[in-house]
Amino acid sequence: MEPIISIIMPIFNRANLIAETLDSIKNQTYTLWECIIIDDGSTDNTVEILKKYQEEDNRFKFFVRPNNITKGPSSCRNFAFEKALGSYIQFFDSDDIMHQDHLNLKINSIKDSDLVVCKLKEFEQEFDKQEFLLDTVPNISYQNLFEDFVSGAFPMMMVAPMWKKESLQPYLPIREDLHILEDYDLYARALFEPKKISIINEILILYRMGLSSSTNSFYSNIDYGLESYLEAKRTVLKLTSSKSVRLCILKMTLGFFRMGLAQQKYEGCQKCIDFIKHERLLYSIKLKMQFFRIHFFYLIFKFIKRGDTRFKPLLKL
Repeated sequence: MEPIISIIMPIFNRANLIAETLDSIKNQTYTLWECIIIDDGSTDNTVEILKKYQEEDNRFKFFVRPNNITKGPSSCRNFAFEKALGSYIQFFDSDDIMHQDHLNLKINSIKDSDLVVCKLKEFEQEFDKQEFLLDTVPNISYQNLFEDFVSGAFPMMMVAPMWKKESLQPYLPIREDLHILEDYDLYARALFEPKKISIINEILILYRMGLSSSTNSFYSNIDYGLESYLEAKRTVLKLTSSKSVRLCILKMTLGFFRMGLAQQKYEGCQKCIDFIKHERLLYSIKLKMQFFRIHFFYLIFKFIKRGDTRFKPLLKL
């Protein structure tokens, strides 16, 4: 008997988009799937749409997040995982689109691997199936799976992999205290231990850009998710002492430090500085000297209450 794939989807106020997403799932050429959808308190008519799909196709399984469970996509995904009957887990977002062969190609590629990943492509506004044919996305490759993932050389968003349930389960639940990078935290912990991975270098998922999201909120206001960002990076630093990883995290943190300075969010800037010092990311004399210069000019900008980015080179390593 062919295995069941459990698709896990949190949703909140997606009445204007969810039909496209659910139709792309309903039209999969691999038919042995269940789609567990957890509504996170929608205030539009999302629930009515979900009920209609469930009535028409019992592979859609709709639940409302219980009041005793924390609000947020991570808690919804954890709740859905507890109800999953499949041997494979595919996380998915309520505004993204699956290629019709998405599940079929993954189930035929995973074999004895722990996970299989495909290429993703972003799109904006209206969905056009021709986007799947216009492949401008670089092929997926890696040298050191864990280090490449945590450094960003091997990007893997929440929806990119399909996991064997038994391979993912030891690293659950997903952390519910993180506003952003909960997928980064989860996958870092999972990939730190040896994993066998299959790769499909085809675009099988389109993810929608330009909508409100936790990540977008962070980039527009660093105060929103900075603590979550730093906490996710602490997870990685507890796992490895690799200098290349530490340098990458240092550069990423300085990037958000500069973002905070541009927004004149000096408290956020200070949190980045404290994190760099506490986590001992300045592991060489050269880095310490470069950071001394960065900190010096930061204090000047803070004193004159400027977030001027024209002098950005002074704030880089």
